[in-house]
Amino acid sequence: MRLDIKNFAKIKEAHIIVDGITVIAGENNTGKSTIGKILFSLFNAISDLDSKIMAQRSTEIEKESSKTIQSYGTKTIQSSFRNKYIVPQKIRRKINDSLKKGELDYAKVFDILGEILKETRGMETEEARQNVQDILTEKILGIIELPEERIAKEILSRYFNRVFFGEVNSLLEPQTLASLELTIKKNKIKMDFGLNKCRAFQAEVNILNKALYIANPFIIDKIRDTDDEFYNFDIMERFLLDVLTDSSKKDLMDGVISSVMAKEKLTDVDKILSQVISGSILEEQGHEYYLEQENLKEPVFINNLSTGMKSFLILKMLIEKGCINEKDVLILDEPEIHLHPQWQIVYAELIVLLQKYFDLSVIITTHSPYFADAIDLFSKKHEIGDRVNYYLASVENGWAKMENVTENLELVYQKMATPVQILDTMRYELNND
Repeated sequence: MRLDIKNFAKIKEAHIIVDGITVIAGENNTGKSTIGKILFSLFNAISDLDSKIMAQRSTEIEKESSKTIQSYGTKTIQSSFRNKYIVPQKIRRKINDSLKKGELDYAKVFDILGEILKETRGMETEEARQNVQDILTEKILGIIELPEERIAKEILSRYFNRVFFGEVNSLLEPQTLASLELTIKKNKIKMDFGLNKCRAFQAEVNILNKALYIANPFIIDKIRDTDDEFYNFDIMERFLLDVLTDSSKKDLMDGVISSVMAKEKLTDVDKILSQVISGSILEEQGHEYYLEQENLKEPVFINNLSTGMKSFLILKMLIEKGCINEKDVLILDEPEIHLHPQWQIVYAELIVLLQKYFDLSVIITTHSPYFADAIDLFSKKHEIGDRVNYYLASVENGWAKMENVTENLELVYQKMATPVQILDTMRYELNND
C-alpha cells in the first residue's frame, strides 16, 4: 500500500509506503501525525461507503416525512406522537425496501405514501391526504435521485474536516488544490480537496478494514462516558471507544469466534503483555472496567492505573475482545511519551508481533531513539525486517517534508540524539571549566 500526498494540510508532497510497519520520526510540529490522520480518515470514511450513503438518504426521507406531515397535515396530526415519529419511520422503511428491489418512480412512491397515509389518524379527509402525498412524493424522489457522487463527496468533506478541524487545505497556500492517492494492489483511491471541500473522488477498490488511531492512554478514563451523547469526544476518540466497548454489538455472544481466534493466535503476545499488565479485565454495567489480579484482594478500577499501564491496557482490550482483524490499520501517535524506556522496549515488541500475526498496517510516529531502535531490532528478531519502512520528518520553508531513510537509519538516530549531545557538551564544559 502506498500513500501519495500533495498540498495537504502541512505537507507539500510525500510518498509513504504503508507495508507492515511505517515509522515516522522527527521533532515536534513536523507533520508526523498528519500521515496517520489521513489514513484514519481515508479508511473509516470510505469503508462501507454505499451503506453510509443509503443511511443518509434514509435519514433524510424520515426527516422530510416528519416535517411535511407537521406542516401540511391537520391539527390532529400536529399533536399526535404517532404521526410525528412512527409514521415517518414507517415511510422510511417502506421506501428503503422498495429501493433495494429496484428503481422507484413517481407513481410507486405516490402509491406507497397513499397506502400509509390512508391508515394515518388525522388523514380522514381526502384533501389532507392528497396534499401531503403530492408534496412528500416530490421531496422523496429528490432525495432518491440525488447522485451518489455528490453525497459521497459531502460525507468525505465532513469526515476529513472533523479530523483536521477544518484545515484540510494548507494554510500556506489555501487556494491550491490538495490531493490524496492511496494505492492498494494497483487499485487506486483518489480525492481532491479545494477550500476544505472534497471536489473529486474516485475509488477502484472497496475498503473493508478499519483504522484505529491511538494517541492518548487517558482515553481509557472516558470509556464509561461513551453513552453520554453530550460528552465531547473528537472523532478519533469516539471511534476507538466504540470499538473498545463493542457498542455496535447487541448480542452477548457477538465477537466470540474472533476473540477466541485472536487469543489462540497471540500466545507470544500475551506472554510479553503479562510482563507489564497481567490479570483479567472485568466489565460491569455502564462500561465500567476493572483489572483483576492475583495479588490484589479487590479488582482495581482502570482509571486508577498508571498512565503507562493504560497504554498496554488499550492493546490488551483490543486483543481480548477480538477487535483487531487481519489487514486493519493501527495508528500509534508517539506511544512512547508515557512509557519508561524499559516499557518502550516491551511495547515495541508487542507492536512487531501484532503486525506479524495480523498482517496489520502499523503507522508509528515517534521522537524516541529508544523506541525507533527497538522497532528495528525486534522486527529483525521476529523476521519482519523487510516489512518496516522509516521516514524522517522535517520542515522546509514552512512545509513538512518526509524523507525515506529506511536504508540510512543513522539519520534518524542522529536527529533524535542531538539533545543528548548538547547535554554531553554542556557536561564536558562544566567539568572542565
